[in-house]
Amino acid sequence: MKMSQFDQSSEACAVWQQLSRQANRDYALQDMQKAQALYEDAMAKAVALLNHFQETGLPLSAPSVFVVSCHNLADLLFTQEEPEKAVLFLRRACTELVRLASQPGLPLQARLACVEQLRPAVVALMERESGTLPEQPETRMLVDRARTVALSVYQIAGYAVQTRLEDAPVTGRPS
Repeated sequence: MKMSQFDQSSEACAVWQQLSRQANRDYALQDMQKAQALYEDAMAKAVALLNHFQETGLPLSAPSVFVVSCHNLADLLFTQEEPEKAVLFLRRACTELVRLASQPGLPLQARLACVEQLRPAVVALMERESGTLPEQPETRMLVDRARTVALSVYQIAGYAVQTRLEDAPVTGRPS
């Protein structure tokens, strides 16, 4: 990865953080229209970071940034009594994490970063959906897929740890 690409992702993280903080302040002040506009801008930055992450596996914070953005918009929509729209953001967070964690071309650390965010994302989805909407079959399938992908990535990670080069058996020279 070129240094300029790293600088761009670092700058995007900083901009995302600034937008999210301002949106949180506006949300706390009950200025929902302003908060929503800023959360949407932050989501656009999060999507850009996630796209970069998909290509490079960096920054490792991209999955977390994306999930936080989805949850911020979902929380705002729940406050505005739009649970159907809110749940779509929670599902989107889970779906993207499952998709990325499933990509064998991503570095293992990047796939693990996705899996680490899966549990809180799935829990948030299940809690919010069960409290406001009837259980959706799509959610059950998504939860099952998340569980399967997480187990697969953890198995790969465990296998990778067990098969380090240093652990290879020492063999004699062939004659």
